[in-house]
Amino acid sequence: MKKNNSARPIFLWMTLFFGSLPAGTLMAATDYQEQGKKNSPESWLSEEFNHQWGLAAIGAHYAYARGYTGKGINVGVLDEAVTQHPEFAGKLKILSPDDPWNYDENPYTGIIDFGAHGNHVSGIIAANRDGKEMHGVAFDAGLITGKYLQNPYNRTEAMIQSNARVINNSWGVRPRYEIDSNGKPKRWPDGTVKYYKVTLQDVIDYVNPIKDDLDRLSRSPIPESDDYTTRSAGLLRAARQGKLVVFAAGNANNYNVTWMHAGMPYFFPDALKNYLSVANLTIENKVNLSSTSCGYTASYCLAAPGTKIYSSTGSFVSKVNGNIDEEAFEKGELEISPTYDAYTGTSMASPHVAGAAAVLMQRFPYMTTGQISDVLKTTATDLGDPGMDDLYGWGMLNLKDAIDGPKMFITEKDILKKYYIPGSYTETQFIANIPGIGGVVEQGTTVERVCDSHECAYDRWSNDISGHGGLTKIGNGILELAGKNSTYKGPTLVEKGRLQVSGSITSDVTVKDGSTLGGVGSVGSIMANAGANIAPGDLLFVDGSNVSSSLSGILNVDRNVTFQPGSRYLVEVTPNNPNHGDRITSNGTAILKGGEVQVTLENSSNLLSKQEVRSLLGQQYNILQANQGINGQFATVVPNYLFVGTELSYLKNNVMLDIKRNNTTFTSLGMTANERAVANAADKLNLGNPVYESILMSDTKAQAHKAFQQLATGQIHGDVAAAHIDNSRYLRDALNTRLRQADGGTVGQDIKADKNGAWAQIIGNWQRAEDNNEANGYRVSNYGVLLGADKDLGNDWRLGVATGYIRSSLNGGYDTSARSNNFHLALYGSKQMDAFALRAGAAYSWHRFDTKRSVAFGSQSDNLNAKYGAQTGQLFTEAAYGMNTSWMNLEPFVNLSHVNFRHDGFNEHGGAAALSGTKQSKNATLSTLGLRANQQWQTENELTVNVYGELGWQHQFGNVDRDTQLRFSNSNETFTLNSVSAARDAAVIKAGTTLGINENTSLSLGYNGVLSGSHKDNGVFLNANWKF
Repeated sequence: MKKNNSARPIFLWMTLFFGSLPAGTLMAATDYQEQGKKNSPESWLSEEFNHQWGLAAIGAHYAYARGYTGKGINVGVLDEAVTQHPEFAGKLKILSPDDPWNYDENPYTGIIDFGAHGNHVSGIIAANRDGKEMHGVAFDAGLITGKYLQNPYNRTEAMIQSNARVINNSWGVRPRYEIDSNGKPKRWPDGTVKYYKVTLQDVIDYVNPIKDDLDRLSRSPIPESDDYTTRSAGLLRAARQGKLVVFAAGNANNYNVTWMHAGMPYFFPDALKNYLSVANLTIENKVNLSSTSCGYTASYCLAAPGTKIYSSTGSFVSKVNGNIDEEAFEKGELEISPTYDAYTGTSMASPHVAGAAAVLMQRFPYMTTGQISDVLKTTATDLGDPGMDDLYGWGMLNLKDAIDGPKMFITEKDILKKYYIPGSYTETQFIANIPGIGGVVEQGTTVERVCDSHECAYDRWSNDISGHGGLTKIGNGILELAGKNSTYKGPTLVEKGRLQVSGSITSDVTVKDGSTLGGVGSVGSIMANAGANIAPGDLLFVDGSNVSSSLSGILNVDRNVTFQPGSRYLVEVTPNNPNHGDRITSNGTAILKGGEVQVTLENSSNLLSKQEVRSLLGQQYNILQANQGINGQFATVVPNYLFVGTELSYLKNNVMLDIKRNNTTFTSLGMTANERAVANAADKLNLGNPVYESILMSDTKAQAHKAFQQLATGQIHGDVAAAHIDNSRYLRDALNTRLRQADGGTVGQDIKADKNGAWAQIIGNWQRAEDNNEANGYRVSNYGVLLGADKDLGNDWRLGVATGYIRSSLNGGYDTSARSNNFHLALYGSKQMDAFALRAGAAYSWHRFDTKRSVAFGSQSDNLNAKYGAQTGQLFTEAAYGMNTSWMNLEPFVNLSHVNFRHDGFNEHGGAAALSGTKQSKNATLSTLGLRANQQWQTENELTVNVYGELGWQHQFGNVDRDTQLRFSNSNETFTLNSVSAARDAAVIKAGTTLGINENTSLSLGYNGVLSGSHKDNGVFLNANWKF
């Protein structure tokens, strides 16, 4: 197959090699061991690397040292047929393998040469790094190739529908050249062909008649069988479908401009963002004299190495050691031997850019095609005249800088007027979509993909960024701006995820609902909208990429900082180091229209726990400093727990954060006097005291209230005193009853009075003190026996002594209890004066108490007990007047008694909630006014039956409170707990019967009770009396 030389005045061309190096000998396949190391660019400068000088010139080794090699990216090549080659092992996909190879025939010898242009271009892009000869810019990228030249079938649509993201085009249209008198091309002194000059107007004149057709055809799939216009429209379609179209500018000398294929965006500016034109550089970073200049494509043109570039090629060899000609080719006697050679031309420059684009697509997997193009352009090294120019466009491809992100957010204002193409660079915001791992980017396009590398969760741009455009951060991931002097003029909008500023930007930053601004750098101003988060501080990473935690720090603001209602200021604090907490420092005014301050520990994403707040009590942090003043306040600050939390104070130029006890006192949550008393005492315990700490850490009011309920069970010690003051009446009543019995025992005519005798009384009674709003009630039971003996001394005087033992059990609120052993000794007597009787006595009792209570709340759990002694002394007297009638005996009476209870002090044991009490004494003075009645009968068998009753009013004088003074064992702060107060007035009710068996023996059974609204004291007793 001969090369097709079209008769048209403008025809397809391939850039010819400028010179050749000896073909390399193929190396035997060996297992390659990579010597390049992470973060060591120099370690990648192998012999293989250095064979292709363009790699070092563009700084490719810096990308490799960061782990970026084009892996996972496919690059399309529309060129001559690309054939199998060791450099393409494992990566080459040919769209139409049946397309025949390209070759050229020497018209004088008939020898044919393999058309290796496609192999050479593909090798520059992605030849394997295998230790042999050379490797490509993106040596881990895949290749998808389609035969484009000398092919009647158009493979453009197949390429568009493939997963290639970059399409390299190292072909174009060569203008006519001047011919000398011998019919040979004229040449310039440097040896380059002298082409007729092509101007922009020539291109315009050629395109305008077919412009509408190009536009129309590009909006539909391109057919395989086509004409020249349809084939050209395929390039426009590829760009509009999201592919990065990289085009060689041409080899028509510097004074010429490129033809329509590289110039397509000039006519269709919507395609410019996905289009690049490339000029050819020498090793001295000068544009090659053969290279077409960027010219009118300067706003999307780069310069890249393209002179004497060593890459993969191929040559025909005969399988039968015969001729290498067209006949042998048609007979199938030829095969392609993989070789290497050096070519020159923009055909070699363009694949450097295509390979670099693949590396950047791995580096920035979330970026759109247009954004990759912007990064390539804005990081180029300026050559020639300062700024954009005719020869170099944006400048020389610089992969070293490109891997650190864009250097400019481009708008129309950033393009020189002479190079600006109307309708281009209309987008004023660079949309940075860091979607998070697993996010889908460019959904619904031919380049839709899942973002699955760590850069999809977090990425860092370290270049200084200029330009008139702005930045919009979207996606759930984190973008860090680390450039130290970014002066781009557009706004910075944080719409989703987190923008971390560790460098300096002069832009105004607006943070929207659900998004976060963080960092330790500097920004122009901050506007935090409702739902926005402002989080000063740095980030920590695992393996340099995965965010593991955060560090506190200062975010500087050059102008104003504004917090709108519903915004959030996330403050991290450090223990015991107020100078290292988060802070915003503004040279302007802080305008606070509400918002919430949320406080966490450094390295934590959770609000301060109660334990953390406790550990920071007393710390103060300067969280916001505004040199022009503070205007307004935040609405809230959290966390705030029941007793501890955070609080803000506002100074002229500062907002201070205090971590402290809040204004909620322990006492305020007590519901009874006892609870409030014990709460107040607990509130005065020292920091570190387990009781104090456990209450301090209460989650809820109910939990704190439970603590005070439990601690107030120390009331048991007041209950003990109250109960035993009440119990003293049993001894008095027994002695009075005995005196009445002795002095008037024979009320009936046939019954003789019991003059001398011993007696016994069995005690069995129970009491109940009712709950009230201030104290818990309790129940008491008493069981025992009293013994006595008395004697008539003559003249109606009687004197006796008594003793006894009673066992008491008290059960108070919340499972408190007390047990006591009580021993009594009494002296009593009476004087009978006709119907009038005077009775009196004195008694002393010894008590031994054993109290038990459990305290359980929060982290506190104590089983507390105490053993201690107490004594009760009492004096009593009674005056009565007996009135005997035939139907009933009546005795009105009045009595008076005084009781003193005192204990020896005690110390509970069993935990931090243990209480102590010093020696204390309680007094009670009581009177009773009442009437007794009895009647006696004698049975036929000479038994006597006596029925009696008593009804009285008991009144207590003085203080009826039954309180006790207590303190926590490790505190000197005393507090008072009250038992149920004694009844001021109560009804006394007694009823019983006595059975006289003979003159010397009688048995009595009865009930007695003292009843009031708060107390119920019921007793039954059994008396046995006998004479001796």
